[in-house]
Amino acid sequence: MIKRLAPVISVIIIAVIFRFFLLTSYPVSLQLDEINIGYNAYSILKTGKDEWGEAFPLAFKSYGDFKAPVNVYLTSASIFVFGLTEFAVRLPSALFGALSVPIFILLLKELGVSKRAYIFGGLWLSVLPWHVHYSRGGFEAVTSLFLTLAGVFAFYRSINTVASQKTSYTYFLVSVVSFALSVWAYHSNRVFVPLLFIFLLYTHRRQVRKLVDTKKRLALGLAILAVLGLPFAYLMFFTPAITTRALSTSILRDPGLIPNLHNGNYASMGELVFDNDIYLIFRHWLGKYLNYFDLRLWFWKGLQLTPSELPGIGLLYLVDLPLILFGMYRTVFSKNKRLRDLAIFWFFAGPFAASLAMNEQHPLRAMVWIPFFGIVATVGFDSFIKSVRGNWLKIVSLGYAAALTFNIIYFGDIYLRQFPRFFSEFWQYGYEELSLFVCDNHDKYDEIFITDTYGTEGPVNTGVPYVYYLFYCRVDPASFVANGRNIPKVSVKRPDWKLDSTRQSALLVGTPFDFPEKEVLGNLLLRQIDYLNGSPAFYIVEIK
Repeated sequence: MIKRLAPVISVIIIAVIFRFFLLTSYPVSLQLDEINIGYNAYSILKTGKDEWGEAFPLAFKSYGDFKAPVNVYLTSASIFVFGLTEFAVRLPSALFGALSVPIFILLLKELGVSKRAYIFGGLWLSVLPWHVHYSRGGFEAVTSLFLTLAGVFAFYRSINTVASQKTSYTYFLVSVVSFALSVWAYHSNRVFVPLLFIFLLYTHRRQVRKLVDTKKRLALGLAILAVLGLPFAYLMFFTPAITTRALSTSILRDPGLIPNLHNGNYASMGELVFDNDIYLIFRHWLGKYLNYFDLRLWFWKGLQLTPSELPGIGLLYLVDLPLILFGMYRTVFSKNKRLRDLAIFWFFAGPFAASLAMNEQHPLRAMVWIPFFGIVATVGFDSFIKSVRGNWLKIVSLGYAAALTFNIIYFGDIYLRQFPRFFSEFWQYGYEELSLFVCDNHDKYDEIFITDTYGTEGPVNTGVPYVYYLFYCRVDPASFVANGRNIPKVSVKRPDWKLDSTRQSALLVGTPFDFPEKEVLGNLLLRQIDYLNGSPAFYIVEIK
C-alpha cells in the first residue's frame, strides 16, 4: 500500500516544501489584504465581531470594498492555534495550496487519465510558479481554487459511481457545498463557479437525474443551496457588500474606456449605430479578454516579479510550452469526451471573470484558470509517453527533467533574491518595523503621528498604517472599537514639519517627502527604515 502511494506522497511533500519553506520571510512582509484579514480574524476570535464592531459578518468591510468571509474565519482558527503571527495569517492559503495538489490528482484520476499521468499532473501543480507564489500569501483565491477543484472532483466522483454505490449522492452534495463555499471564498468565483456548475449539470444531465431521483434528494439539494445562497442574495440586494466590490473593480471604471464613451450624446445616426457605447464596451472587454491568451503572459512576464526591462517569469514554466501546446492539440481530438469538454469549457471560461475587471492581465483573479493548463499538460505528457519509445524516451525525459530543474532554480533565484529587492515596497515592507518601534516607545511621547504617505514615487500614494499597528502591537479589538476605532495618542496623518516641529513631546513617522533633508534633521532622526533596494521608506523623528 505504502509503495503504491509513494509517488503521490512524494508529490505532496514537494508541494508542502514549495509552499511552507521560509513562509513568513517570502514574500518579505504581509501586504495590506493579509494584515486586514489577520486582524479581523483576531477580532472575531476575541470578540465575535470584526474591527468595525459587526458580529460574525458574512462580508468584511475593508478599504473601499468588502472581503469574502471564508479566509477570515479560517484564519481565526489558525490564530487560535498559533497566535497572532505572520505564520498564522499565511497558513490557510499555504495549507489549501498544498492540499490542492492531491485534490487535482484525484480529479485527473476521475477524468480517466493513467496513473503516471495524474502523478505528473500533481507534480506539475506542486511546483507551478503561478500557484506557488499566491499560495505563500494570504490570498483568498487559493482557498477558492481548492474548493472549486474539490467541487469538480466530487461531482465527477458522484456520476462515476451513480450506478454502483449508494455514496454517489453524498459526493454530489459535497460538490454542491464545495462550489457554494468557493463562491463565498473569493469574488471572481462568483462569476466562474455558477457557469461551471451549470455546464456540469447540463453536460451530465442524465446522470444527475439518476442522482436526484427522489423528492427527498431533490429537496435536500435545494435546501443546501438555499442555506448557502440566500444570505448571498441578501448581501447583494440589501447591503452594499457585493455591489461595492463589483463597482470598484468593474471594467466600466477602466480609465482606458471612460474617455471613449458617449454617455448617450451621439453626434450622428452613424455614430449611434456603429460606434455606440454598447459596442465600445464590448470591444474594450474583448480586448482585455483576448489579452489573457498572450503567450508572454503565460511564459515570460506574467507574475511581474521583476521590473519590465529585466527578464522575468511567467505564470507557467517555459519548459512546459511544447507540452501544453501538444496537450491542447491532443485534448481537442481526444476520445475522452468528458475530459475534452471540461478542458474546452475551462479554456474559454477561465479568464472570463478576470476580464470583467478594470485591471489588465490580473493573475490572481485568473487563478481559477490553472486547472485547464494542468489538464492539457497532463494530456500532453501522457500522449508523449505513449508515442515515444526506447532510448528517445529516456533522452527526452532526462532533457525535460534537466530543463524543469533549471526553470525551478531560475524561479527560486527571482523569487528569493530579485523579487524582494525590486518590489519590497509593493508588499508594504517597513510597516512591521515601524509599528513595533512605535509600540515599544508609545509611552514616551504625548502625541504620535504616522504618515499615510507611502512609497518611493512621491506623496501621491497612500498606505493604511493603523491596521499594521493594530496587528503587530496586538491591540485589543474590543478596546479599539470602544474607543471609536481610535488608538490612544496615535494619529494617522502626514507630518507638517513647520507645525509639528514645535510640539512639546511628539514622535513623527513619515516618508522622506514629509521632512526636510536628512542632514537638517540631525539628531532628531531616531531611525531610518529602508526598502530592500536601499531606498528610504520611513524616517522616525523625535520632537522633545
